[in-house]
Amino acid sequence: MRVLFLAPQPFLRERGTPLRARNILATMTAAGHTVEMLCYPFGDDVEMPGLRILRSARVPGIRDVGIGPSAAKIVLDVPFALRALRMCARRGVDVIQAVEEAGLFAWVPARLLRRPFVYQMDSWITEQLVFSGFATRGPALALARWLERAAMRTAALVITVGPDHAAEVHRIAPRADVLVLPDTPGADRFVPDEAGAARWRERLALGRARCAVYTGNFEPYQGVELLVRAAAQLPPACADVRIVLVGGRPDQIRDLQALAREVGAAERCVFAGSQPPHEMTAVLTLADVLVSPRCRGRNPPMKIYTYMQAGRPIVATRVPTHTQVLDEEIALLADPDPAALAATLASAFADASRAARVAAAALERFEREYSPARFRERIVSALDRVAAARSARHGV
Repeated sequence: MRVLFLAPQPFLRERGTPLRARNILATMTAAGHTVEMLCYPFGDDVEMPGLRILRSARVPGIRDVGIGPSAAKIVLDVPFALRALRMCARRGVDVIQAVEEAGLFAWVPARLLRRPFVYQMDSWITEQLVFSGFATRGPALALARWLERAAMRTAALVITVGPDHAAEVHRIAPRADVLVLPDTPGADRFVPDEAGAARWRERLALGRARCAVYTGNFEPYQGVELLVRAAAQLPPACADVRIVLVGGRPDQIRDLQALAREVGAAERCVFAGSQPPHEMTAVLTLADVLVSPRCRGRNPPMKIYTYMQAGRPIVATRVPTHTQVLDEEIALLADPDPAALAATLASAFADASRAARVAAAALERFEREYSPARFRERIVSALDRVAAARSARHGV
């Protein structure tokens, strides 16, 4: 099939939605489909046989866009939507696949032109508007909610990241074909980089310290502030433990360093800054424990699957964004408050045999349910269903 893939995101960027798009595109093209992608005018170029990348027009004064809803994103969505609508009307497009807010308008031309529409819900738009404070009530939120529901009810296939959102799609659009597509790492296997870990240990002056590692952005929903506060409450038995935080913008790091000094965790918290993808294997190898302190949201974070694949014990908060994937068999879960998180981190270091069992169980479940091979199988099967529906509609 010839797929028009509409992704109002910088592409490629080393963060959740763009990486997920890359994995989906790689699967599509490897399966023999040709894809024309429209994305924002920012990001690294990607060479992939069968993929053609087009970019929407630049807007003067906007050089980039961050994570989540913003005024800049809305402005960028205007030229994006105009070009997307023109592309939808082209001959030769078999399927229109729209990511996040592109789905709020792409279902209209898909329906008018009688083309299968795939709505890729990497996040729930109305939830994002409320969580960010961008639109908590009023006509803008009501319109977004109506458009989102119309997209679900019109789509030949709705793709969600986790089962919670899939259940809500089924409630709103009972006849929808819904694919729960958990994220997956880019590599088929995790190969530890002991030399790289030793290099990082020296670079960060960690000595023989035991390390709890966090990786990811420092946006408020990630709960990094919660982790810093927990670091201050670790017991004396964890005197040699260091919380290594990988990621964040310089201003976010400065704010969290100030918080660490304020709560008495400056010595425990080691800020490594944002690192390129090729360093992540070494960083994960460095970890004795991997931490995800996310405090809100419902989409399971991509890092969870990377953590599972790495074979290290996982400490995570007991919130829906985690518990859709993690349970007590494969992770050590803590209530999302500093004291509980500190106690769970301490238990991970105190009971090495339990931590090892949890890590091994997480790796086994990853290989069974969340591996790149399973990700590809799910995508190919879903595309086959869309192709069959298209053929039936056109009498092929």
